[in-house]
Amino acid sequence: MMPIDALWARRERVADLLTKVDTTSDVKLGRISQHDRIEIAADGGQKSIWVRQILRAEQDGPDRWALVFETEDSDVLPEVANLRNCHLGRVAEDTDANIMVAEMMFDRPLARGETIIMEYELVFPEGHYPAGNNSFARKFRLPVREYVIEVRFDQSNLPARCQQYSLPAGDETPSRRRNLTLDNAGGVHAVALGFGPGVFGVRWEWPK
Repeated sequence: MMPIDALWARRERVADLLTKVDTTSDVKLGRISQHDRIEIAADGGQKSIWVRQILRAEQDGPDRWALVFETEDSDVLPEVANLRNCHLGRVAEDTDANIMVAEMMFDRPLARGETIIMEYELVFPEGHYPAGNNSFARKFRLPVREYVIEVRFDQSNLPARCQQYSLPAGDETPSRRRNLTLDNAGGVHAVALGFGPGVFGVRWEWPK
């Protein structure tokens, strides 16, 4: 089975942080559904990332989710806020590399076959919004049945082009690109079904 750190570019740093939290529940959790909503500020930076996950216990006992987050172009890490059906456990940060891992603790251990709907938000302080290389992507080391990625742009600064892409594990260049059309509210979304392992994301270009 692919290790948790396998899909990260700075793999050694991620692996080191993961030793500081409990990751034993990860292989016991099936990925049913995940929805990421990214809010982009007027200056093009990422204000926040709202996450909703539906997980299922494939064995008795999983009691937490291991969150890994990385940003290469902000001088601060986000706050974990607005948690639902979970609370924050141990957090480990590499502030030089701007990588964070955190335990998202369930209210109780799950029995085999039980599901949980978990929500949280990663919020950056004003004035420290990362540009994110004009993209956002989610890494899946295990398959997910449904993944929805939604990007909302400020109406005062809309991108010229948006495109979804995927990068199956083991591939070096993105494949399955598809252009996305902005809706009336200034947002786009993409859906992946039965995806993983690999990376699935949306990238955008600003007007020149």
